[in-house]
Amino acid sequence: MGDELFLIFICGQLLLTAVVYLAVRRRGGRLQAATEAGIVLLMPGAGFLAVCAARILRSMDFMQSRINPHKLMNKNDVFTNLISYDENVIPLHDTFLVDDVQMKRKVFLDAVKQNVLDNPKVLRMATYDTDREIAYYAVSMISGHIEELESGMAELEKELEQSGEDMELVRRYAELLADYLQQDYVDAMTKREKRQAYIGLMGRLLQEEPDNIAYWQAKISQEIVQECYEEAEEDCHSFQQAFPDREEPYLLCVRLYFAMGEPELLKEKLSELKSSRARLSPEALRILRYWGGAFREGL
Repeated sequence: MGDELFLIFICGQLLLTAVVYLAVRRRGGRLQAATEAGIVLLMPGAGFLAVCAARILRSMDFMQSRINPHKLMNKNDVFTNLISYDENVIPLHDTFLVDDVQMKRKVFLDAVKQNVLDNPKVLRMATYDTDREIAYYAVSMISGHIEELESGMAELEKELEQSGEDMELVRRYAELLADYLQQDYVDAMTKREKRQAYIGLMGRLLQEEPDNIAYWQAKISQEIVQECYEEAEEDCHSFQQAFPDREEPYLLCVRLYFAMGEPELLKEKLSELKSSRARLSPEALRILRYWGGAFREGL
């Protein structure tokens, strides 16, 4: 009787080992299957429990690393290492702080897909990431976005040649140019050419909408970058005359005179801003404090 029970036990153990081997082999490699089957065979009862426990723990870790960030973001929370992140609070660049590589990739790639146009700085930072997959994906996203912009601009240029003074097309073309000028991976000569075209477009739009502050700011900012200082200074004066009670023309003048290396003119413009009736933003107050301290120290 004892021999029969032992034989049944041996057969059951072999059968269980074979089942474990086949089950693991279907989902993994031969070595993994042989290892787990060996544990079951050599540790009757306890080996099977150990393998099951290890599988459960691995599945929990797998689910954590393969979690779908898009679904989590729809619920406004992303859980990583027992820390909850609110998508409306944590900036995208904080995904680089995630320790888990798979989770980091998932969260980053999903977030970039949704916010690629709003996060050019994050994409640039990602190109230097130690994770090659993230760096490669970031470069691909930037290159693809530039190609889309160039294609869109080429189409609009053809339409503008045919339609002439369609201001809606001019606005759309200007929006694409503004995005294009923010890209780092464009050669300097092409960017300078496009910047000059953008300045011209802003001039056309200002003829139609002279009260559009955003157009004034965009035109003057690009003139400063383009080092068209005379045109920028003239536009700053026109902007200030049109909006004497706004801080924007004064701040653009300050930026212009800093670029020109004219500290006296800069100081004079700051005084004008202080004596104006413009309602100052925190940024304007910070600039006043900074330059006020710099001039006191003998700049």
